[in-house]
Amino acid sequence: MSRGMMHDKKAQSAVWGLLTILILLAIAGGLVDIYRLYTARNWAYAVAQEAALSGASRGRDWNKATSAGSVSLVSATAQSTAEGVVKTEMTTRGIQGYSLDVRVLPDPTGGSVPNYPPRPVRLGESRGYWSANEPAVGVYLTVPVSWLLLDTLGITPQSVAVFASAGVAQ
Repeated sequence: MSRGMMHDKKAQSAVWGLLTILILLAIAGGLVDIYRLYTARNWAYAVAQEAALSGASRGRDWNKATSAGSVSLVSATAQSTAEGVVKTEMTTRGIQGYSLDVRVLPDPTGGSVPNYPPRPVRLGESRGYWSANEPAVGVYLTVPVSWLLLDTLGITPQSVAVFASAGVAQ
């Protein structure tokens, strides 16, 4: 009789051990997915920053600067430059399904764009209402992130949304 109880306890321990391993694997997979989301956000933010800076830098209207004495931006040039930077980075990484919205404030006094970016991102007090007091380029980028484990649990793939802007000081 004692031999049967020992066998039952060993079997019970094996089941508990297997369940513990499965739980630890799920936790590790979840942590990896959260890390992937975090690194994707940081990378997307760096791409948006680079695009905004390039657009503001290469989009300057030098003719107006020399004639009027104030710096402004050529909207088409600033926008196409910013879009080109993002497209190059996405192609390099093989990312598809991203969305991009580039806005340009070309006037020397800047301006504002209500309801931009379309979804609130880390903007502090001016959340969802972009404004600048100088010519500026704003880049709103949404990048899809694939899960390692969480999609098998029924959690849909996520995306990260970032916003960056760069202006030209007078």
